[in-house]
Amino acid sequence: MIWKLMRGYLTSTAVAVFVSAVLVCFSACSRTDQKSSGPVEKITIAYSAPPYTVLIDIAEAQGYFRQEGLEATLQAQGHGKLALEALAEGKADFATAGSTPIILAIMDGEKISLISSIQSSNRNNAIAARKDRGILAPKDLKGKKTAATLGTIREFFLDSFLVVNGLSRKDVTVVDLGPAEMLEAISNGSVDAVSALSPDPVRIQKMLGDKGIMFYDENIYTAAFNIVSTQEYILRNPRTIEKLLRALVKAEEFARQSPSEAQKNVAEARQIDKVLLGEIWDANDFSVKLDQSLLLSLEDESRWAIKNKLTTATKVPNYLDYIYRDGLASVKPEAVRILK
Repeated sequence: MIWKLMRGYLTSTAVAVFVSAVLVCFSACSRTDQKSSGPVEKITIAYSAPPYTVLIDIAEAQGYFRQEGLEATLQAQGHGKLALEALAEGKADFATAGSTPIILAIMDGEKISLISSIQSSNRNNAIAARKDRGILAPKDLKGKKTAATLGTIREFFLDSFLVVNGLSRKDVTVVDLGPAEMLEAISNGSVDAVSALSPDPVRIQKMLGDKGIMFYDENIYTAAFNIVSTQEYILRNPRTIEKLLRALVKAEEFARQSPSEAQKNVAEARQIDKVLLGEIWDANDFSVKLDQSLLLSLEDESRWAIKNKLTTATKVPNYLDYIYRDGLASVKPEAVRILK
């Protein structure tokens, strides 16, 4: 009698465990396997160079946009500031950018909102300098000609790096150059140092060899790269936002599970050396998320911009009004960690 009861209990328990496992699997797999029904929607994404936007390249290569009923036109831009300009001019529905150009655009009156971060790292920024110009330590930057792309993360990191090392902007001659121009300038010696963003520090070190030195500081800044849109577009297209985010979440899971294949996707899409991409890959967190740290970073950079008169604004905006939480909350609720 006892054996019969135990056998019945074990059988029912096994069934319950099996059913539970199936439900968990269904829940987990639904993010990656579900396909959208209905007509295909066309979207344009203005995006900048990897590694900041690899999830977009992966989503395109793996067909995740199409799975979600989206036909994505990917519009390559040199950096986030240019991507935001394309968005403002109506040439794109979405743009990717770091926090610096985003806060400057918002304080200049642009009605945009962040939808999600798609990459973050505390080791993507560096000051690349020429040792043959006598730069062996951060303090040696004093009096040197240093390039940065103004209005971007590169400028913010340069100012932060100088302050941490007992210098100020007045101690260096800042030259405004685009990323490609900076590579040429540091190579031919027309500048002594540059505020570089990955993968450029690795490229510069290879170019200069023993003549180059890189200064990283993982404690200064954790940069987040984000996808944004206009508030009007978000208001009119909440379902499209969800489709986009689902595609990017699928790309995130693919990058985590198959990093080598993910790197191949990005290298082929962007014509970038796969070996170089592999060297910088692990320094990045490719996650679709909205963290409290993002909000704090936006506020810190706003205070910096106001102090340095990079904007006519005199007050830090309430960035909760410029972060769209609902889309990610419906797609990946555990990734929304911003306090109201």
